[in-house]
Amino acid sequence: MQRHLLSLLLLAVALTSIVSCSSDKKGIAIPKDASFALHVNVKSLTSKVSWQEIQQNEWFKEAYANETDSFAKKTLQDPANSGIDVQGDLGVFIKKQNQGGYMAVEGGIKDAAAFETFATSVNKGGKVVKTGDVSVLNTGLKSLVAWTSNRFVFISDVPMPSLSNRFNSANPDANEPFSFTTDSLQKFAVELFDLPSKNNLINDERFVSVMKEPGDIHYWVNAEQYYNSLGGMLSLLKMNVLFEGNAYGAALNFDNGKITFKSKAFVNKELKALMEKNAGSKVSTEMINRIPSKNVVAVFAFKYQPQGFLDLLKLMGLDGMVNGFLGSEGYSTAEFAKATKGDVLLSVSDFEIKHETTIPNPDGGAPMVIKNDMPHANILFATSVNEKPSFDKLFNILQKKTQAIPEITNNVHFQLNNDWFAASNSPEQVNAFLSGGNNNFPFTSRISGKSFGGYIDLQRLMRSGAPAITDSSAKAALDLSVGMWQDVFMVSGGQKDDAFVGEVEINLVDKSTNSLKQLNKYLDAMGKTLHPKRNQGDAQVRYTDPAAAGLAALEPVLHP
Repeated sequence: MQRHLLSLLLLAVALTSIVSCSSDKKGIAIPKDASFALHVNVKSLTSKVSWQEIQQNEWFKEAYANETDSFAKKTLQDPANSGIDVQGDLGVFIKKQNQGGYMAVEGGIKDAAAFETFATSVNKGGKVVKTGDVSVLNTGLKSLVAWTSNRFVFISDVPMPSLSNRFNSANPDANEPFSFTTDSLQKFAVELFDLPSKNNLINDERFVSVMKEPGDIHYWVNAEQYYNSLGGMLSLLKMNVLFEGNAYGAALNFDNGKITFKSKAFVNKELKALMEKNAGSKVSTEMINRIPSKNVVAVFAFKYQPQGFLDLLKLMGLDGMVNGFLGSEGYSTAEFAKATKGDVLLSVSDFEIKHETTIPNPDGGAPMVIKNDMPHANILFATSVNEKPSFDKLFNILQKKTQAIPEITNNVHFQLNNDWFAASNSPEQVNAFLSGGNNNFPFTSRISGKSFGGYIDLQRLMRSGAPAITDSSAKAALDLSVGMWQDVFMVSGGQKDDAFVGEVEINLVDKSTNSLKQLNKYLDAMGKTLHPKRNQGDAQVRYTDPAAAGLAALEPVLHP
């Protein structure tokens, strides 16, 4: 158990106090080519849910009661006893390195002597070795911790399999991901203490832009590094343009009554030029309000420039392949671009639990009736028509293809008029959508006027599925969820400065209480409902530091 404690302590502290919102990043070293990086504003989080509230959680009391090691309890009571500066800057990242990869957690040290005592105590028999002014202790788990007088690095092997190795190598061992030895990990850890400023992600203007967005949690994904793990396999199709030079970041905020994600996408010059050239498309309110149901569970709508779609195919090197496929049917991408205006709608409505489900007979006989509780909903797809003759040709191809697979398409109904093409598992929905209408949904204004908008009614979804739940614990859990979650909105915000922005908003039923405070209570209540308390003493413990919350949260895995 003690050998796991160092790893869990560093990870837990990181998850609760990674990188404060201060602009002073001295000491934090995240390689610029890291695949993933994470930031948590601990001061903001602890202002939204107090340590006293976390202390009342049942899982927390249980974790402390089950702990038998005195040093572990001392550390859980006050992580500062470890010597770590629990209020200082910390960072977590994952990096692909040649054939393998590793994860690192970095942070400050407030008391170097206490940290060394802590590190050696939880790694019985471990020996500290010196590399210059860096002390290193092997944890024995393909991981190690290195530290100086004011900073530590915990580093662990994270194998990253390469698809190209699997396809190109005749050696069956190539299927096994490469794993670093502790000697290599030690080299990587020591190098982090002297990482040149130009190679530090902290100084990347794109990352800085993400960090400027107010948020309790920030994260960063380097798409190019994931592309590299494919070994250039996609370069044959020029699909590398979707990865090379591209990165994505987001800020997550726990506000009163809602949780928000504000994202930024940074793309390469070619993709950026294409997106700027075809910008300006907006989802119309008229299309959304055409949905022929008052019981909408979810809707996703977007508007694109058809010529922009062709430009993207060409950029990825797929235009010839697609034209070859369409050409066999007497069609082309040029005709497709003329056929549609680029409006696209997908909606899910009238969700319910049916006790009997009728499905087509694959042998062509009478339909089969299955008696069980099965979810059912009306699903509608629609897209706008630009030039009717061009869309007629596409429509005829679609009809021909669907006739070849009747067992799948018998329950799909589609029609075309001068303005719209619509398809659904409900013929009534197709007819009603094409006839036009205006349901004037309250959510329409939130998701229209952008190139993309989405909406999910969590309340309607959960309440509609309630009849299928018979287990008492599951019913109680559903009641808790119904009392917690309201709906979800998502939109794209177009281009802002050098990034393309978007936002997701998860709304809660209680609009006046901070969402993190609500989430803390919700998770504790769900734990009690789904995993009733085992026979044990009702432990009470006093903690002196909020970071101990993260430590106790991970305590159950100390005894796997």
